Amino acid sequence: MRYNFRIRKDEYIDDYVVDMKCLNCDYEENIPLDILSSFFDPSVDENPALTCPHCDQDLFVPKDIYDQIKGNFVYKVDK
Repeated sequence: MRYNFRIRKDEYIDDYVVDMKCLNCDYEENIPLDILSSFFDPSVDENPALTCPHCDQDLFVPKDIYDQIKGNFVYKVDK
């Protein structure tokens, strides 16, 4: 299943970032888009997931995906 996630412009570092959160330990960090893009190939992977720098589990996902999996909110498709 593919999930939606946002890319935002961080004015402080003047770069695009993705807010990431671990599904295991709830650790959060902003990852620059160019770093995430180097580890994520949308033609192969459905969703980006990195190794969490805090708990070392491969469950570090964009925060929007975290919220969707945990049921915090649901994206609604416009008809």
